Amino acid sequence: MAKYEDERPGRTLLTAVAAMLGVALVVGLVIGGVAMVALKDVLGGSTEAAEQESEQSLFIPKYRATKGADDDPKIPGVQTPSSTEPLEQTKEPTKAKVTLFVAPQQVSPGERINFNGVYVDGEGASLQIQRREGGTWTDFPVTASVRGGSFETWIQTSRTGEQVFRVFDVAEERGSNTVTVTVG
Repeated sequence: MAKYEDERPGRTLLTAVAAMLGVALVVGLVIGGVAMVALKDVLGGSTEAAEQESEQSLFIPKYRATKGADDDPKIPGVQTPSSTEPLEQTKEPTKAKVTLFVAPQQVSPGERINFNGVYVDGEGASLQIQRREGGTWTDFPVTASVRGGSFETWIQTSRTGEQVFRVFDVAEERGSNTVTVTVG
């Protein structure tokens, strides 16, 4: 039998390597395209659904004290007091209270920890997340903005053990209650 030039072992190997490189190139391009789309969504790429979702917001009205049933003379069967003494005025307005909640209270290292809370009369304030370390409060590199009297943010930490956190309004020098998260 005569050997053809096309049947040489070197040529067959070269053809096989070229075919594998072609397949690897196509697979790489597909995986790269999928990764780019995923990163665009994760890193804040603009899509119509995301823009519509960001326009929606939750509005919580500011707290206003209401009259009790005894204070309204129009309610039948309720007696009005005979003397009309003015209500006591406080010398200073009470300080707004910052209330902090955390979930979950036990996480694995690097797992997401969600903070949310209420800050009445703190509209627009920037709250600094702080962690207690050795008896002092140190800033965690995350802040939360108060909108509609409430705030929310999240962190991740790999430091294990019981971690104590709070939020702090630097401008008003006002801190929240503390919350404890067990990491690990």
